[in-house]
Amino acid sequence: MDNRGIVKSAFKMSVVTFISRVFGLIREWVRGYLLGTSGSSDAFAISFMLPNLLRRLVGEGAMTVAFIPVFSDYIEQESREDLDDFVNSFFTMVFMFLILVVALTILFAPVLRYFLPEFSKIPGKIELTIFLTRLMFPYILFISLAALSQSILNTYKVFVPSAATPILLNICIITIGLLLGARMRDAGIALGIGVLTGGILQFFFQIPFLLKRNIKYRLHFHFKNPGVRKVFFLMLPGAVGAGVYQINTLISQLIAATLKEGSVAALRFSNVIVEVVLGVFIISISTVILPALSEKSTKGDKEGMVSDLRFALRLVFLITLPASVGLIVLRYPIIRMLFEYGEFSEKSTMIVAYALLFHALGLCGTGGTRVIVQMFFSMKDTRTPVYIAVVVMAINIILCYVLSKPLELGGIALAGSIAAFCNLFLLYVVLRRRIGIILDMEIVSSFLKSLLASAVMAVSLHILSKFFTRIMLESKAYNAGLTILLLVLGIMLFFVMNILFKNKDVTALKRALVKKLKK
Repeated sequence: MDNRGIVKSAFKMSVVTFISRVFGLIREWVRGYLLGTSGSSDAFAISFMLPNLLRRLVGEGAMTVAFIPVFSDYIEQESREDLDDFVNSFFTMVFMFLILVVALTILFAPVLRYFLPEFSKIPGKIELTIFLTRLMFPYILFISLAALSQSILNTYKVFVPSAATPILLNICIITIGLLLGARMRDAGIALGIGVLTGGILQFFFQIPFLLKRNIKYRLHFHFKNPGVRKVFFLMLPGAVGAGVYQINTLISQLIAATLKEGSVAALRFSNVIVEVVLGVFIISISTVILPALSEKSTKGDKEGMVSDLRFALRLVFLITLPASVGLIVLRYPIIRMLFEYGEFSEKSTMIVAYALLFHALGLCGTGGTRVIVQMFFSMKDTRTPVYIAVVVMAINIILCYVLSKPLELGGIALAGSIAAFCNLFLLYVVLRRRIGIILDMEIVSSFLKSLLASAVMAVSLHILSKFFTRIMLESKAYNAGLTILLLVLGIMLFFVMNILFKNKDVTALKRALVKKLKK
């Protein structure tokens, strides 16, 4: 897959993912409307976080990056019978393991009392957290099987169906939340039912697309399959690495749980906004580039791998720099526009905006990390990112404790942003020693031009937002309209400045759009 193919596939995924993220924002709007930043919202945030931690651990995290390179080898080198034996053996192993994990979690959920002592001080809060954990945890079974299906489809260069599955999850949460929220003893229970239903649909939605590639899941207890063993050994350090990341998230949430009520929920709302950028663009790029890198790695095309990585990094910087600026400068009107309804008060807006200020600073580091780590995975090296992740985990934990004292919630968010840049730097240093120079003049030039364009955009948006502040505070309609206008103007200004600075990536995009419009 060349650069054009990467952009084309990433664009298709980005469109679908953008739609998904819009529904994701609506989902969070529903959650904010029903729960705000209350104790129930904290309980739901912790309960939903737990299966999501494991999902990233064995689902779309370690499993995906270990499975795709091995599956690519089977497609290239093995017979159809061997491929089917490998897929079904691996499916069975994952299925049985997750059944056991779900059963144990449901049984031992009450131990959460010992990890969340602050929740126990508020009547009913810890009980609701335990109940929601038991309700939502089976979600991990279906979402992990959905991630396996996504890995298979992505290896076949089929990206859109699996990218569309989160839309189903969001629709389920939105619909069931609105229909049952007022009828339940707590609206969080309705949202939990939506999560479980969405997970089931995410898995079964991809089955027809697998059948078109003659992939039929069935239980096959052949765990000594060489492919399964290979994935397992590749996955083990990856799982540790993903586990390190999840420990970071868990500790951040636990520290937030010791702060004032609503802090856990505020961190989540802030993260959702950041994840819109990461989900729509950066994850699309990293998802598309892994099969491309794996294919070139199998063929021994080292130059092609470096070229693809450089191109992906330029795209990441082109997206994350202006996105960080836009989120920081317009954080208050953006949060008012998205969430300030129902139980989500002006006070909630202030808390979430404070966290977003520091979360947005780490966008560039997180985006760069998600792309550069794919280079290691494509070379079947899942160990190096783990060693680096352990170091970064220690940095993050220390910073969380140190910064949460003077900055409270903002300190936790800032610790994550600093850790993201540390991760990117360490990965780059190791990769450069292994494959040579990565940051050529094209990347440096594109980065500096995007940075300068982002600075011009920041100043302009700040001046305009100050000018419109009084009008934006008059009504939510004025706030929403002017916020969207400012975002559009900011994007246009950013690209105009890049064209004036002769940023090659932007001018190439301009030529492609003009060519497309002429057709």
